[in-house]
Amino acid sequence: MSQGSPKNGPYGMKVNSLKQGIVLVEEDLEYLCALIERPDPEFSITDAITMASAITALAHQLDFMSHDISKNPLSEDGEFVKLSEEEVLMLTDLSEEAEDAVQRLEEVCKISLKNN
Repeated sequence: MSQGSPKNGPYGMKVNSLKQGIVLVEEDLEYLCALIERPDPEFSITDAITMASAITALAHQLDFMSHDISKNPLSEDGEFVKLSEEEVLMLTDLSEEAEDAVQRLEEVCKISLKNN
């Protein structure tokens, strides 16, 4: 992703919010991967494509947050990571895709990241 000067910005995201988001997405991803590695009879995977879609969406979101955004410069006070407009839009898109994929997982496979 380009680190050039953004059209309208830069935007800022609290460093702590980014860290917390990375931890939460990582935990969700690890949980789903554990269900594949060690299947639980209570949470059977009834649709492998739906499960794979959720894992892929979370992996893309985590990768963008931990490898792209986390390399961005910080504000002078170190409290915010600077984001371009493109990065804000990309983060929003990846978050929505992950949310949709996780929702489909809950509907189709009855596996809820919120409840489990």
